[in-house]
Amino acid sequence: MEIKDHPFLLMLVVGIIAGMGQLLASEEKLSPRIVIGRAISSGSLGLVAGTILIWYPNIDPFAMCGLAALLSSIGTSGLERIIQIVWGRK
Repeated sequence: MEIKDHPFLLMLVVGIIAGMGQLLASEEKLSPRIVIGRAISSGSLGLVAGTILIWYPNIDPFAMCGLAALLSSIGTSGLERIIQIVWGRK
């Protein structure tokens, strides 16, 4: 089994790891609900990186993993803020 054979699973795992690392580095009190919620949202954001395949179908799997880590690190709040800035809303 090679990495390139399962890119979506890899992006999911990268997203979860990035989100968990960010959570562990925060001062926030950890509860099972917060940990599970962040794992789900970070993993989902990691999978969103797969949409790059629409524009670049032959992209390297490691580039997709980098995008998955980036999206997971930014998080849902960061992505929402970026979209608001791009669309000119505050």
